[in-house]
Amino acid sequence: MHLVTWNACKGQFNRKVPLLDQLAADVAVVQEIASPGEDTEQTFWFGDNLRQGLAVIARDPYRLRHLPQQHGVPKFVIPVAVDGPQPFVLFAVWTQRESRSTRYVRAASTAIDMYASTFRENRVVLLGDFNSNAIWDKHHPADRNHSAMVGRLAAHGLVSAYHHHTGEIHGQEKQPTLYFRWNQSKPYHIDYCFLPRQWADGIQRVEVGSFDAWRKFSDHRPLSVHFQTEA
Repeated sequence: MHLVTWNACKGQFNRKVPLLDQLAADVAVVQEIASPGEDTEQTFWFGDNLRQGLAVIARDPYRLRHLPQQHGVPKFVIPVAVDGPQPFVLFAVWTQRESRSTRYVRAASTAIDMYASTFRENRVVLLGDFNSNAIWDKHHPADRNHSAMVGRLAAHGLVSAYHHHTGEIHGQEKQPTLYFRWNQSKPYHIDYCFLPRQWADGIQRVEVGSFDAWRKFSDHRPLSVHFQTEA
């Protein structure tokens, strides 16, 4: 299976999303992308602004199904059922700066708690732009910062694919997924794929797009995770 997340930094769906064709993702989550129109069984879009939202895209043989969203969950941590050879529940992530109590990693942490039963009853993947890193732990409550979120997910049996594969520590990533305002001297790792530990043990490669290859299209770089699931 191949999963991809990329913040497109605004733009029309039909102009930006085809850039990911080279990555051949089975399932992709794209943030800051315009609505493509009506949902299909392989393309869902969520957002308040038609020019800038969150898309989930599946490729054959995978299909998408809407799942009920918990009332009051901070934006955007959205459950989607992915049906296919290896079904799972995907949480498409693009955290916002809505309010001090729910900004960025605090929103993700709150959502994880609110969907606790979904984590217990399903195989779950979180994929997206978390706007979060352990280097900013001190700016959030100890039980709602990045390190606490990683611990929350570990309690549900999930690990970061990038960190599991590279052996790097949260907050010490060598491959940034964001060059803030396109500045190569301001690199950050804020996009993640958290997946079941059993799947993580089958990771074949994790790739982050290079600065030069994607600089014309976004300040973010796509994160790609290739892994072999059990039969």
